[in-house]
Amino acid sequence: MGICVVCRADQRTIVLISRWGVPHGTSGHQVNFRWSSVVACPECGAGLLVRFDHDCFHPPWEEPWDMDWSWPVDADGVQRLTSALVGCPDPLQPSCECPAHRSLRDTTERPPPRDVPVTIVLTEDGLPHVRSVNDL
Repeated sequence: MGICVVCRADQRTIVLISRWGVPHGTSGHQVNFRWSSVVACPECGAGLLVRFDHDCFHPPWEEPWDMDWSWPVDADGVQRLTSALVGCPDPLQPSCECPAHRSLRDTTERPPPRDVPVTIVLTEDGLPHVRSVNDL
């Protein structure tokens, strides 16, 4: 996915939360494509919630087609997420309907403020929720 901003090691994808549409340039693409995921560094444990949005409705000189946002996720939150995904049949399948994926989709549908780190908390049922650290 990318390079860790903390220790410069390669990050790996922990979970693909959602994916909507068809990538630009691929047969079936119809203006929009978006996805969200959590990536983490296997070396230091630091993570990122990443959201990508492609919208090619307007000409590229009027509005960027590709936009992405990311929020730091603390290492404890990444560990909680990893433990919550133990029962998931395929964390890298964004169409998975397991309770953990549904919970993550529900709590990331509206992204948190851009300048605030997030963490993963677990409900009493052990489901992962993305929360702004300001809401704890």
